[in-house]
Amino acid sequence: MATPSPTPIAPRPGDAELALAAGRNDPAALGLLLEGYRARLNRQALALLGDPHEAADAVQDTFLIALSRLSELRTPAAFGGWLARIQRNVCLMRLRAARERPADDITARLDRARPVPSAEECVERLALGDWVWQALGELPEPLRVTAMLRYFGQQHSYREIAAITGVPLGTVRSRLHQLRAVLAQRLLDEAGRTSSAARDAAGKWTLAFGEAFEAFNRYGEPGPLATLFAPDVTARVAGGPELRGRGEVRSRLLEGDLADGVRYRLVGVVASGGLAVVEARFVNPPGSPYHCPPAFTQVLHHRGFQAYRATTYYAARPDGDPYRENG
Repeated sequence: MATPSPTPIAPRPGDAELALAAGRNDPAALGLLLEGYRARLNRQALALLGDPHEAADAVQDTFLIALSRLSELRTPAAFGGWLARIQRNVCLMRLRAARERPADDITARLDRARPVPSAEECVERLALGDWVWQALGELPEPLRVTAMLRYFGQQHSYREIAAITGVPLGTVRSRLHQLRAVLAQRLLDEAGRTSSAARDAAGKWTLAFGEAFEAFNRYGEPGPLATLFAPDVTARVAGGPELRGRGEVRSRLLEGDLADGVRYRLVGVVASGGLAVVEARFVNPPGSPYHCPPAFTQVLHHRGFQAYRATTYYAARPDGDPYRENG
């Protein structure tokens, strides 16, 4: 059966002026624009999807995608129709995912269906992205960790996020739903607030880890890396024992890897408030290419750029790895 076309959204007085201001990176103008269309978008999404929760998710995705695509709006007065087309694509993606994946595999179908950029693919590219960092800094810790892993890191799957955070898959999906709602609402309510503090923090962590990895890899010196952890740090490797204190982190993790010929390559760092997420790859010695998994993610809780709690998650071993079943 053909998917019904959305009812055309008539332009409102003042749309062109607000759209022009939004295109000049005025988040308050964009917030006013989106708020004016929220009710109509919700009605249309509900008509297409038939489920109020799916419809609410679709409206939130539409808001975030519109924010990232403002530069594509060629006719500001046509903002309403442009917004409706974005939402139609979002709804079609959800309908297509429901047809292609089993009904009980919601997580997988939302992860894999990508006919248009999803919210999590768009947030990092936002022209007005500073407000996102401000919003992240005010979120409860579980939501903030989930956001940083899913939206700003290497786009971990729901299953990987569940393993890192130690919660069921359903909880991950619930947190992501709540997170998108919070981000969309913050865009409308507090879009004028900006902050570069999180980006500055990520830059400092990136520099610190880059220099520490250089000392570790080139000179075999674990000291600079060890000092990024507080003397009383509590560290845990997912599935492994808890380490207490910088000394144990240095002797049991860092010095052990050095002795085995393992090195690290930094992929990226994201930070918000007292949290930082470090993405890195293992570089195994030539004679033991499967010694470590391909990569690791560290979630660091820190004060003053020293981690007092750290959780390390190892990426899944690839096909052909002889340790895959056990690692």
